[in-house]
Amino acid sequence: MKNGQPDCKFPEYLNGKFGPIGKAASTRDYPNTAQYFNFWISAGVDSVELGNIVAAVTDDGHITFGTVVELRSIMDIENFLSDYISHDFGDPNVQPPSDLAEIMIAKINVIRSTHERVRPIGRGIVYFASPQGVGWALGMGDYVAEGRGVPIGVMENGDNSLVPIFLDDEFLIGPEGSHMNMSGISGLATKTSLVEFLLKSILEKMIKTEKRRVAAVFFNVKGKDLLYLDKPNPQYEEDDPYTNKCRQMYDVLAIEMTPFENVRVFAPYDRKFEGHTKSFRRDGKVEHFIWELTEIVEDIPTLFDEESWDESVDAVYVDVKDQIERQPIVSYDQLIEWLNEERRVVSQAHITHWRGHEKEDFYKTAKNLDALAGLYDGLICTGGVDPVDIPLADLYNGSIFVIDIQSLNDRGQMMVFNKILTRVYSMLLDKNVDRDFDSVVFFIDELNKFAPSDPNVRAPIKQSLIEICARGRSIGVSLFGVEQFMSQIDRQVVDNSSTIIYGRTGPAELMTDNYSWLDQDMRDRLTTVPRGTFLLKHAKFVQPVWCKFPFPTCVPGDQYEEEDISAEVETESAFAFRRDL
Repeated sequence: MKNGQPDCKFPEYLNGKFGPIGKAASTRDYPNTAQYFNFWISAGVDSVELGNIVAAVTDDGHITFGTVVELRSIMDIENFLSDYISHDFGDPNVQPPSDLAEIMIAKINVIRSTHERVRPIGRGIVYFASPQGVGWALGMGDYVAEGRGVPIGVMENGDNSLVPIFLDDEFLIGPEGSHMNMSGISGLATKTSLVEFLLKSILEKMIKTEKRRVAAVFFNVKGKDLLYLDKPNPQYEEDDPYTNKCRQMYDVLAIEMTPFENVRVFAPYDRKFEGHTKSFRRDGKVEHFIWELTEIVEDIPTLFDEESWDESVDAVYVDVKDQIERQPIVSYDQLIEWLNEERRVVSQAHITHWRGHEKEDFYKTAKNLDALAGLYDGLICTGGVDPVDIPLADLYNGSIFVIDIQSLNDRGQMMVFNKILTRVYSMLLDKNVDRDFDSVVFFIDELNKFAPSDPNVRAPIKQSLIEICARGRSIGVSLFGVEQFMSQIDRQVVDNSSTIIYGRTGPAELMTDNYSWLDQDMRDRLTTVPRGTFLLKHAKFVQPVWCKFPFPTCVPGDQYEEEDISAEVETESAFAFRRDL
């Protein structure tokens, strides 16, 4: 001990300049354990809050790090009645005849200790952990030093320090672990913006280090969310305090403030629009895709609900597929022509069956196939339109494909997503395929539609997603999925995600099992966190970490407004931005 202060074996892990913020104590009512400890906060220190990472120095000089998960205020008051009486029977302006003692108590969940033995601490002087201390406590030092750290945001500690937070890329995109899942209230949790920021971190880090070859395939399922990754964010033209803080975060995390490069956008075919794409982006930069019948013949049953496509219809379709292969029938127009002829024969012959099936079942199947082109306009070649595929062979290290499927209904979106996912999965499995990437990040919003927790909800690609989440890490497929309610996602998808992010969440959702592991104060805080703040759970972290992230470098899609320009002529368009970040 020196001047009443313990000798610390690792002074670089403490913010000694800020000074002590309190002292650990163990009482009968609040004993310390190996998993958590309590400390009272020094008089005059008012910056300790939930999520701070602190360090308690014990008499032997070792440090125990932990996260603030609960704050309590204790006063020297017997009960509310005595306090009421001491204020002249209810006048809050009256000064009581004697000063009352008041202290703040913090509960800390232990992260890590410099001592080899796992044991509760008794006494210990508490400091804010330094950025170096936070890095050591979370275990980031080793993998960051080895070039595996992917920036995801900063932790703002109670001493106002911005601590860079890194994920281990081997637990983000494989092979040790993989997948990221994020939940939160729509519009308040900024889920899409965080994914854009994280993708920027991944690509920039991987390209700079040349450690991994990573490509990305993003699915735009609503509005303009992901359509303008290549356009700079105009927010950074501003000079307000929060924007300046965002710039500071980019500096701390060493990420360049430039929009994405190597972006290609694809959308279903639109015969009515001059640019031939069913997309909200209409500046001529979107490429269309449309498939021939043979490309989707196996997927057709998934495009109808159970009432329209029952077991009898499915049995008829088996024979229809057989004829498609035998004839062969290669286009949708040929299929409809053949079906019309079959219906004419059945009708004129006054027969009751078609190839062993009830005539009514055949008619129902034919009616469904008739309606297919209208229900999924732009996905199937009709009227002489030539097929155009999404050129997945053109994916390369650092490239991004955005598949805009917001014009399709849920089943159409599922089919496109599953088809692209399956193709890329096969490309990574096939060692004979010549490709310029080792890993692919898939991003999909509204994941609850694709992998619902309810076993009674029909989701044709649910099993594929479970398979990908269980085994994709070993071959380089990483799924980034977001949704409003984590409780609506199949647990196998969530549990196989090495990185889980919680944005602002409603009270009812927080009562489900997905959040039961959190302390009550931490759950309560999730109901009020501002945009740009999230709770991070990562496979390498013992405790979750509160993080902040800056505005993405690209303009949010819903804030980009195009003028009406020709899709055939590339021109510089004048555009305006709505500033409601």
